[in-house]
Amino acid sequence: MHVCVMPLRLLVVCLMLLVASCSKSAGEKDKEASDTRFSVMYYGQEQWETYKGQPYGIIKKVTFNGITDSVITNSIDMDWAPVVKAFFETDISSDKFAGQYDFSAFNDPASKTNTFLFEAKNKKLYTKKLQVIADEETNLVKAIYIEAGKSDRMGTRDLKLFYIPVTSISIQELETSRTGRRKELRVAYDFM
Repeated sequence: MHVCVMPLRLLVVCLMLLVASCSKSAGEKDKEASDTRFSVMYYGQEQWETYKGQPYGIIKKVTFNGITDSVITNSIDMDWAPVVKAFFETDISSDKFAGQYDFSAFNDPASKTNTFLFEAKNKKLYTKKLQVIADEETNLVKAIYIEAGKSDRMGTRDLKLFYIPVTSISIQELETSRTGRRKELRVAYDFM
């Protein structure tokens, strides 16, 4: 089942974004929405409340430096803490992020979706890019893609997150140290 119930607050925000983007041609940046933000935490909490207790089967695939292992589990027994932590750390809805992201809204008539894109103005921000794809008619979120990362004198850590409601979750992490060591971790959760 691929039904997603969106919170009223998120629906209102998406509708406002849709209205703001309707007067612009496809692909044109929305300069007026510089204070527009999306709450990954609020959306995640809503998803949890909607689907908690549902016994979805899940195939968890872990690939570390090219070696893959997998296990079949379920949504009730799975340890959700690392998944929630990875996504919630990328939340950009706090007031401290006001004006820190460029916002664009695009309509794709072929896929009947609206895409809302938030791109960091400052490369030092942890969340670099947040892309929300919503159904054109219902504004239900169809997918979320996030790029995050940080660098310090010891190395870099880049993160890519992808979520399709009740279908798939992907967390990809790449760490590079100054000594040249690379660690590449990809954890994919595919709902059965």
